[in-house]
Amino acid sequence: MPANMKAATSAELTSQLEYLRADLTKVNATIELIGKPAITKAEQLVKAITDANEQLAVALANEAEAERQARLAGFGNITVTVAYPSNYEGNLLRAIFTVEYTRLQYNMAFRAAVMKPHKLIGFSALPADALEYLVEKRPEAIPAEISNLAPGDPWEAFRRYFLALRRGRLDSYAIAA
Repeated sequence: MPANMKAATSAELTSQLEYLRADLTKVNATIELIGKPAITKAEQLVKAITDANEQLAVALANEAEAERQARLAGFGNITVTVAYPSNYEGNLLRAIFTVEYTRLQYNMAFRAAVMKPHKLIGFSALPADALEYLVEKRPEAIPAEISNLAPGDPWEAFRRYFLALRRGRLDSYAIAA
């Protein structure tokens, strides 16, 4: 794509696909009447539709990634602290995780988005995009107790942690290095 051309949006590509499919329907209807020229045109339209579908898939993926990055950019900071009830020191299933983060939120008094602090107890109360921010942008803030469940793979570590909470036990394979 030339540098001065902007990438087509998914809406533009979808519209283009609708026109191409309509043209293909018209050309297919004339194949018996016109013959080889109509077949050639139909083949060109099929190729154009295939190309447009590929461009649409790329555009949708790019738009989704841009939306995700914009959503995650709304976070300022995140910290997680761990505390254990007495007599349960070191028991991951009894650990109390306090999650503090800042996030852009619209403030009616200021008529603008401002960073607002949030504090939650436990990961189950954490919004999905805040968890995604923690794992994707700030994996160093993940408590070692959880990170050690799957070193180097924070998503797998959290999967194992949530699975252990649901089952009520931490399987020995979950701690494999």
